[in-house]
Amino acid sequence: MYHDFLFIDAEEDSKPPQKMLAFFKAAYDMFDADFYVKADDAIYLRPDRLAALLAKDRPHHQTYIGCMKKGPVVNDPNMKWYESSWELLGNEYFSHASGLLYALSSEVVGSLASANNDSLRMFDYEDVTLGSWMLAMNVKHEDNRAMCDPHCTPTSIAVWDSKKCSSSCNPAEIVKELHNTTVCSKSPTLPPEVEDE
Repeated sequence: MYHDFLFIDAEEDSKPPQKMLAFFKAAYDMFDADFYVKADDAIYLRPDRLAALLAKDRPHHQTYIGCMKKGPVVNDPNMKWYESSWELLGNEYFSHASGLLYALSSEVVGSLASANNDSLRMFDYEDVTLGSWMLAMNVKHEDNRAMCDPHCTPTSIAVWDSKKCSSSCNPAEIVKELHNTTVCSKSPTLPPEVEDE
C-alpha cells in the first residue's frame, strides 16, 4: 500500500469481475473493516453520508448495499452490454447493485476472500457477477436510492446520472461542477429533521 493507492495483484488485461475480486481479497487481507466499499471515479460521493449509512445497526450480518436494478439480458453480440453467457441468465437479470457504488459487509467479503477463484462464475460485467455471487451466498440485499441520485439532494450519498452520462460525458468535469454547488458539498451530513431523531 502506498498512501492513497492500493496496488492489486491482477493482470492489466483482466476482466473487471476478476479485478473486483482481487480488490476485495486484497482489502480484506490488509484492512479490518465492518464494510468494504467499491466506488467508481465517475460519481460524486459524500463519504460522510456513506459512513453514516454503513454505521447503522443491521439484523443481518451478511449485507450487500447499493442501488439495486434489473433489466433485460443482451444476447446480441452487436449491441452494447452484450453478455456472452446470456444463455445461463434467461431474459432478465436478477436484482443486483449498480457497479458504480456498492458496499459489502465484512462477513461477505471474508467469504469471497476465502473462495477459490475457479469456483466462482465470472460473467462479462462486474455488477452482474457480484450480484450472482450474492444470490448464491443468500446475503441481505439493501436497496438504497440515495446511493444513485441523479441530482444532489440534502440526503444524497452519491450522485450520478446514468442516462445523461452513459458514454459521452466527462465525469471529472461533472463531479467538479457538482462540488461547486451548495446542495452537494456544503449541506450537512444529515438534514436537520434526520439529525433530531
